[in-house]
Amino acid sequence: MADSSAPTRVMMAVNESSLKRYPHPSISCRAAFDWTLSKLIRSNTGGFHLLFLHVQVPDEDGTYTSAPSPCLLSIKCEAWIRQGDPKEVICSEVKRVHPDLLVVGSRGLGPFQRVFVGTVSEFCVKHAECPVITIKRKANEAPQDPVDD
Repeated sequence: MADSSAPTRVMMAVNESSLKRYPHPSISCRAAFDWTLSKLIRSNTGGFHLLFLHVQVPDEDGTYTSAPSPCLLSIKCEAWIRQGDPKEVICSEVKRVHPDLLVVGSRGLGPFQRVFVGTVSEFCVKHAECPVITIKRKANEAPQDPVDD
């Protein structure tokens, strides 16, 4: 039985924006992070342990962009970077670190786009070995060009 006094371990899976030379979380990932802080953690910072996984996909030239550290909060936090296919990396890391909960952002693709592109969040809901919350970005946060998220 798990220790009920232990902080809830929440894994945030983040990928960078697809805009080249833009080493910041995508709009969807940022929305999920903001939701986690404002709706889940709120002021109970001692009750949570954030596990911040940053997944990098190489640029067309095979290089990776560096990631900023999210652990500047008053919440117990760990952050690390893995490289590869986000859906595979996230599920592999869930198996490895055993979080209590996985939070991922969702771009809110329509059914036609999902057939051709697929979604990381759907894959994680089906395959991650822990409960998963997907946070859909707001419609007004969508970039004009979907490739920019």
